[in-house]
Amino acid sequence: MDEIKEQFYPIPLTADEIKNISEPVINVSKNWPNTYNFSKAITENMIATNGNHLPISIFRPSIFGSTMSEPYPGWVENINGPPGLVIPLIIGFWRVLLVDKTKKCDIIPADYIVNAMISVMWDTVNRHQDTNQIKDSNKKLKIFNFVSGVESPLNWGEFLNEIYDNYMENPPLISIWYSFYMFSTNSIVVYFMKFLLHRIPAAFMDIGMLICGKSPRMLKQYSKVDRNMKVLNLFMLQEWTFENKNTQELWLQLSQEDQHLFRFSFNEFNWKLYIKHYYYGIKKHLLKENENDSEKALSKNRRLFCLHRVCVTIIFLVLPVTVICKR
Repeated sequence: MDEIKEQFYPIPLTADEIKNISEPVINVSKNWPNTYNFSKAITENMIATNGNHLPISIFRPSIFGSTMSEPYPGWVENINGPPGLVIPLIIGFWRVLLVDKTKKCDIIPADYIVNAMISVMWDTVNRHQDTNQIKDSNKKLKIFNFVSGVESPLNWGEFLNEIYDNYMENPPLISIWYSFYMFSTNSIVVYFMKFLLHRIPAAFMDIGMLICGKSPRMLKQYSKVDRNMKVLNLFMLQEWTFENKNTQELWLQLSQEDQHLFRFSFNEFNWKLYIKHYYYGIKKHLLKENENDSEKALSKNRRLFCLHRVCVTIIFLVLPVTVICKR
């Protein structure tokens, strides 16, 4: 299903049917990206079946991001979603991405989500309390797709390039290596490069830890990050066309004062500024870094870059020699 409209969609099993199943359900969520999305579809079905007489609206936001401005720019509190992708990249831990850079990266600032939800509640109450509107259609349950890609599309390539530009200006102090990463839409290529650039170095580091009497952990860490990346892979390789007519109409219903107080429109949205807020928010709130450490971080990054170049040079010198010897 490549087009998501502001309407209900059929599901293979209702909530009541699932409750009556005694054995595990297999592949019932195959038409949804994950079980989380599938569970929301079940809930929507329950509302469509039982809640039409109630003052209810359905709000569907896309990928949650950090705040744009409230309570302050770049506020973020967990690594779910894009931060789980950005952090391993900017600290030099992850180097290979399975991603189509041309696909939309439909991120929504958290404060925009809150503003839109408040506006949806206002609209819902108005539609159900207006006694002058006696037609049932005026009280019909509405669905609001809240996305950024309709009014202000951003693709993954643009997002990652902006992240890298901010990294070059102010890298994390806790970096373990110089940040470099490569992209591919070919899963076989990505699998091979992950083995070469993740597994082999991690194995050597674990051996070094064992020699030093420490517990090996790098291979486990890479496996954990790899599982998190696989959750995002579907959204980095595909894109959906969203209808958001109800959301745009809701924005136009607000007064100018309310549009200023509860901004959620993506018309003329400044992605460059937002991604900068996002990057520095991740550094501050998730990596717990101090802005005053920028000079120290830049100095460390220059040393890591030199070490990176030395390692790359050695690899390119050793490989041809190895091939010649084998011949």
